[in-house]
Amino acid sequence: MTTLAIITNRGSTRNLRGDNWIDPLLGAETDLVHFRIDRADQIADTVQRCADAGATAIVVNGGDGTAGLVFAALLNGNAYPILPALALLPAGKTNMTTAGWSLKGTPEAALAAVLKSRRDGTLARYIVSRPVLAVHRGAGIPPLYGAFFGGAAFVDGIRFCRKNIYPLNLPNAVSHTAALGVLLWRGMLTKGTRGAASVRENERVLESGNFFVIAVTALDEVLLGIRPEPEGPNATGGETTLHYVSLRVGAGPILGMLPGLVRGQIKPGVGRTVRRLNRLTLNFGGAYTLDGELYEARADEPLVLDGSRHLNFIRIAS
Repeated sequence: MTTLAIITNRGSTRNLRGDNWIDPLLGAETDLVHFRIDRADQIADTVQRCADAGATAIVVNGGDGTAGLVFAALLNGNAYPILPALALLPAGKTNMTTAGWSLKGTPEAALAAVLKSRRDGTLARYIVSRPVLAVHRGAGIPPLYGAFFGGAAFVDGIRFCRKNIYPLNLPNAVSHTAALGVLLWRGMLTKGTRGAASVRENERVLESGNFFVIAVTALDEVLLGIRPEPEGPNATGGETTLHYVSLRVGAGPILGMLPGLVRGQIKPGVGRTVRRLNRLTLNFGGAYTLDGELYEARADEPLVLDGSRHLNFIRIAS
């Protein structure tokens, strides 16, 4: 039987209401270790403890932010000579990575499915490899890893939503939809040089100017079920690993995008770029987000994003 480790982040949205839901599911399970953590800085040591226990699969009981920190601990560290498979439970405020690469439904149902498959000896058939988005921040600084990067003016809107919408404790779907509406409205009213950025692909300037949003993702969707539909070279993927989407500030580009959003897609157009690529360099100053966590960029220290590293995920259909 596969030796399994579970990392429970007590600070994730679902587990803040109590993480005792997990204990009855574990019952008489064997070859299993369960680690509960309270802080992000405990994750690297916990991943090492998973390796010391011989776990070849790790269940991450948290949100996208927790998952990204586990990715970084695995890819930046030396705990595992052969990387383990990851099962991501939807137990955070943001669960886009989980839905795109691993498990859906309730955390209870998702974990029960993993445990059943492990007992049946069928876990290996559900393992899939996915490219992970890396954000390189400069020499000597370990890269960040995740699935969705967002930058430019809309990150100011994310801060607004965190302060004013998310504390209302609305259901995820409602709060995310309300947040998207606020972000689009702010984007149409944005003026000046807010969102100024330069984007390079293979040392060639791809575009520059003032952007409402720059998004790079290793997922098949950008946000809320919206699928990027690139045109031209590499439109069907090929050897490329990442989707790149940019939208200029102003009412014209944003209103022109809305009909496509209703259909659940975003295509190239006036003020919009949608394409596939493997690596790009961003120069801008200000905040950016990686899987819901906020970071700060400096204009004189470019960010390099690539999708060259892969991890294995356990994906069991709900």
